[in-house]
Amino acid sequence: MIRILLFTICCSFVWNACKNATAHSDEKKEITEVPYKCLPCGYGCDTILFDAPGNCPHCKMELVKKESIRHQDIQPAGICSLSGEDVVFLDVRTPEEFNGTAAEKFGAIKGAINIPVQELEQRIKELDAYRHKKMVVYCSHSHRSPMASYLLTKNGFTNISNMLGGMSVWQEQVKDASCNQRYYQNQQ
Repeated sequence: MIRILLFTICCSFVWNACKNATAHSDEKKEITEVPYKCLPCGYGCDTILFDAPGNCPHCKMELVKKESIRHQDIQPAGICSLSGEDVVFLDVRTPEEFNGTAAEKFGAIKGAINIPVQELEQRIKELDAYRHKKMVVYCSHSHRSPMASYLLTKNGFTNISNMLGGMSVWQEQVKDASCNQRYYQNQQ
C-alpha cells in the first residue's frame, strides 16, 4: 500500500514538473519565435512557416519575416470585379512576353505598364505616381509577380495585389465576355 502511495506521489510530482516545464517552454516559444516565410516565389513553399531566418529548403529563396509580406492575392476572375476602380496593372514579364513576340503567347492586360522583374528595383521610381493606388502585378505563371509584389510593398507601395496563376490561366478562369473585352489583349 505504501509503495502504491509513493508511486502515485512520484508520478504526480513528475507529471506536474513536466507540465510546468512544457508551459514555460511554450511561453518562451511564443516570446522568441518569429515566423518566417520564403521570399514570395510563387511556388507552394510560399505557404510554409519557418522558425528561423535562412533559405527555403525547397526554392532556395531567402526566408523573410512573415509580417513583411503585405501584398494581397487576386484570382484572374477577380479582376472583373475591379471594373470602375482606378487600377494600375504592372506586367513584370520580359518585353517579348508582354508584346507577344515570345514563343508562349498568353495575352496581356490592356493598358498595363511593362517593367520586367529583373529591372524593377532599378526602375521603381517610374511607378512613384502610383505608390498609393491599387496596383495588380502579374506575369505568365505567377512565379515572378509575387517577388515583384513583395519588392513594391517593401518600397512603400500600399495597395498591391498579385494575380495568382498569371496570364497563363486567364483564358480558362475568366469566362465573363465583358471582362475579357475590357481587360484582355490577345497577342495571337
